[in-house]
Amino acid sequence: MFVGNLSRLDDKIDAMLHMQLVDLARLFTKRGKLEVEAGFHAHYEESESHMAVSQFWWDYALPDKTAGMKSDVYLRCLGSAWFTGRETVREYLLYCSTAKLPKLANSLFALCEDMRLERICRGMRPGMGAVFAHRHRLLGGYFHHKLRTHLNKGELADALLLLVYGWFTGKSWQAELDALEGGQMSRWMSGSYRYLEQMEEARYTADVAALCWQMMDELSGWLLKDAVSAYFWMQLGSGTEEPLPADYKGELKRAKRLANDDVLPAQEGERQLQGQERLPTWHRESQDHSPGLLRFELERGSRTAAQGSAPREGDAADGALAITQGRSQRAQRTGAAAERRQGLAVPPAAGHGEGEVAAFATATWLLPERPTASQEDGFRRLRERAAPLAKALQRAIRRTLEQKRIAPRGDRRFGRLDKRLTRAVTQELPRLFYKKQAPVPQLDAAFSLLVDCSASMYDKMDETKLGLVLFHETLLSLRIPHEIVGFWEDADRVTEQEAPNLFQVAVDFSSCLAVGVGAALMGLEPQQDNRDGFAIREMTKRLLRRTERQRILLVFSDGEPSAAHYNDIGILDTHEAVLQARRLGIEVISVFLANGAVHETEVIAMRNMYGRSSIVVPNVEKLSEQLVPILRRLLLQSIQS
Repeated sequence: MFVGNLSRLDDKIDAMLHMQLVDLARLFTKRGKLEVEAGFHAHYEESESHMAVSQFWWDYALPDKTAGMKSDVYLRCLGSAWFTGRETVREYLLYCSTAKLPKLANSLFALCEDMRLERICRGMRPGMGAVFAHRHRLLGGYFHHKLRTHLNKGELADALLLLVYGWFTGKSWQAELDALEGGQMSRWMSGSYRYLEQMEEARYTADVAALCWQMMDELSGWLLKDAVSAYFWMQLGSGTEEPLPADYKGELKRAKRLANDDVLPAQEGERQLQGQERLPTWHRESQDHSPGLLRFELERGSRTAAQGSAPREGDAADGALAITQGRSQRAQRTGAAAERRQGLAVPPAAGHGEGEVAAFATATWLLPERPTASQEDGFRRLRERAAPLAKALQRAIRRTLEQKRIAPRGDRRFGRLDKRLTRAVTQELPRLFYKKQAPVPQLDAAFSLLVDCSASMYDKMDETKLGLVLFHETLLSLRIPHEIVGFWEDADRVTEQEAPNLFQVAVDFSSCLAVGVGAALMGLEPQQDNRDGFAIREMTKRLLRRTERQRILLVFSDGEPSAAHYNDIGILDTHEAVLQARRLGIEVISVFLANGAVHETEVIAMRNMYGRSSIVVPNVEKLSEQLVPILRRLLLQSIQS
């Protein structure tokens, strides 16, 4: 179902929800590269390796939107991907093209098939019941309103479809039905109950199609006009070649496909997995003839008749292998493996990262350049403007450190006697002493300041440079190592094989604490495109080589990733890169200096990519009040007692 104009999926939902939908879809379909897109109706097409969620849910509040979109994923990826027969769908749609009421025929078939798939999903995953109940609460209220509208306009085909939905979901809409004159629809609904009851026991899509054919034959005799709205819709290509029955109880697994298509001729006496030979020694303990653990998943070889590409049930070997893998993964998270994690490379993003989207992106690092006289003058002016703000920021950080330094640790068995002596009477074993903190703690942190130098920053670069000067002066006064790097993509040199991304190092770690080195950041200017996710991954690799306890990446950007083959998925790819960096122990904070009014869409876009560690302010003067709480929390984690 659909109401509104079509637009991109990640324009309407946040990146986290989008990633949840993608993960669920790939989990249920067992297809690692399945993509979730936007569509007028929810749809799954195996040949194209994509699934669409309905735009109907986009205008609802987040809990309702989440439940609606998840229910679409359940129906399409756990239902249609395994239990809908693609050939049956094709045959029925051919019938719809020649039917008297084609729109109603299609909608009725889609509705009845959805009800069958929902019954299957509830049986396999009872926990989905709450999501489907939420779905029907939303649809029930919407359809009840639409039912009255259709009846007032005399659109009986649409009203009939909604009444069928009400019957499936237990909605009491009998009052609207009784208000009709003539009683033809009431008589048909009473006569259709036998078909609808058989729908609830249908095992295959073919059974649903046959019942819909019979219902349409009866409806064509008295309905004069076709449906106007398409609340439910079946599209060509939906389903699978070998659908499972509704009462299937095995585990859903797909056979791994070989890289080649060689086929060996069938040989006499070849062992077949489908059948079993009954031997004289047959007894209860040997009833399970599943293959043992010594089984290998081949990537290359020749196909035989021993095992097809149809879904197969899980077996005992799968369970044992999962146990051993699970123990192995737990072992890697402890002991010596934890020491090796610091040297790990950044993993590719799930679906949108280095393995796919950024496979042709390359990084070229440019060494720091000596600032010109005009750049030094400009830096001096910005430093004067930032001096009051830098002092306030330094004072807030130093106050935090001082509080941490002198904060006493109380409730101890020995030390200095505390003033709260009433506990000697009120407590059986009182702790009446306290102890001052250990000697002065030292900060153990490193900062990387990554600057978006794309063309969209042309009206924000001056304010961004002022923010960079503020950070540089603050970190310099606190003697915290840091670097400043600008990035952009050279759109003029992008080809199908390579997308060159340039990283201009303005201030590096080796010289960041020297006097006057910050003037080089004045050389950062707006260039062309920006591939934010790729840039964050490159900076993550650099920070992983640092030995400091706390490593922080500050990204100065306007939240508009745009590059070749990157516009549609830039927000999601950036969000995945941020999550990967945080999993590796690097904290990522975004800073957007808007140079004017802040729009709600800008706040939402930055929140989608960076989560709660995103700062959007109209100017540098407003930066400290939002930044200090975040820095205080992060820097205290790096203090060594």
